[in-house]
Amino acid sequence: MLRPSALCHFRRKEMESQDGKYVGIDCGKKTLEVVRINSENSLERRQFSTTESGINNLLKWLTLNDIVGLEAGSQSFRIAKSILNKGIQVIVLNPGDLATIYQSLKKTDKEDSLKIARLIQRFPIEELPVVPIPTDEEEDNRRLCTEHENWTRQLTQGKNRLHSLFTQAGLTEITKKHLRTKASREASVTLLPDRYKREAERILKVLDLVELNLKLIEEEIKEALKKNQSYVQTIMSMPGIGMITSLAIMSYMGDCKRFPSAKQAAYYVGLVPSVDISGDTVRYGRIVSRGCHAIRRVIVQAAWSLVRCQHGGKIKEFYQRLYVKKGAKKYDHRYFTQNDRSSLFNDSNGRSF
Repeated sequence: MLRPSALCHFRRKEMESQDGKYVGIDCGKKTLEVVRINSENSLERRQFSTTESGINNLLKWLTLNDIVGLEAGSQSFRIAKSILNKGIQVIVLNPGDLATIYQSLKKTDKEDSLKIARLIQRFPIEELPVVPIPTDEEEDNRRLCTEHENWTRQLTQGKNRLHSLFTQAGLTEITKKHLRTKASREASVTLLPDRYKREAERILKVLDLVELNLKLIEEEIKEALKKNQSYVQTIMSMPGIGMITSLAIMSYMGDCKRFPSAKQAAYYVGLVPSVDISGDTVRYGRIVSRGCHAIRRVIVQAAWSLVRCQHGGKIKEFYQRLYVKKGAKKYDHRYFTQNDRSSLFNDSNGRSF
C-alpha cells in the first residue's frame, strides 16, 4: 500500500521515462467523467458511477503507467486512496486555484476532466496546486472538527431563537447570558406567558439534545488527542489554545513539516494581511478571505477568548497596545504571527511556547 505522501516524490522525468498517460477525473455526486490522454495525444473517454462497483471498474480500466488528476472534493480523497492502493500515481488539485477551469466559457463535466488531464500533462507537480491526501486518522479527526462545528452552530441558533421569544414577550431584561446553562434556561422560561412558554419548552428539548451530542463529540476528541500527547502538549502550551483548536491544527496541518517556512504555514491558514503594492507604496490591509476554514475559525476564536479572559498575559497586553493604533480588526492575524509562527511551526522540534 502506497502512502499518500509518496505522490510528492514523483518527478517529471520519471513520468516521461515511463511513457505515462494522463487521466483527468471530474467527480460528480453519482458519476465520474474520466478522460485519458494517450501518448499520441488521442483521447479516450469513460464514465463510471461513484458506487463501490463503479470505483472497482475504474481501477480495472486504469493502468500502472497512468498519472491521474482530480479536484479535491467530498469524494475525491476516497477515490484517490483507492487508486493509490493499486500503485497508480494520483495528484489531487485545489479547485480554488484552477483558474483554467473556472474562467472557461465552456463549463461541462467532460470539459473539466479534459482540462485537468491537460494541466497535469503540461506542468510539473511542483508547479501544480496539490492538496495532500490525508491519512485515515486525519480524515476521522477532520470529520470530528466538522461535526463539532455543526452542532455548535445549532446550539447558537437554538439559543438565539429562545432569546427572541423573550424579546417578543417584552422580557428584555433576559439576556443571552441567562440562557447559557440548562438550569438558568429552565428558570428563565418560567417567566414567559403561556403562549410563548410552550414553544420555549420545545426549544429547550432541542438544546438539551444538542448539548448531549456536543459532550459525546468532545469525549471522542479527547480520545483522539490522547494518541498524539506530545504533539498536543506543544500546541496547547500556546495561550488561548484548547482541545478543539488543537484537533483542528493536528488534523489539517499535521507536524507542519510540509511547510518550508512559518510564513507558508500562516498563508495556508489564511491569517495573513492582504498586500497592495503600487510603485513605492506598500499597504497592508485586513486578513485575506482565503485559507483553511477549519483552522482559521478556531484560531480567531482563540484570539478573542484570550483577549476577553482576565489573565491574557503578554498577548493581551500586545492586543491592547495594537488596538489603540490599528483597531480590533487588525488583531487576528497579529495573534497568529506572534503565536503560531514562533511556536506552531517549530512543533516538530518539540518546543513549547
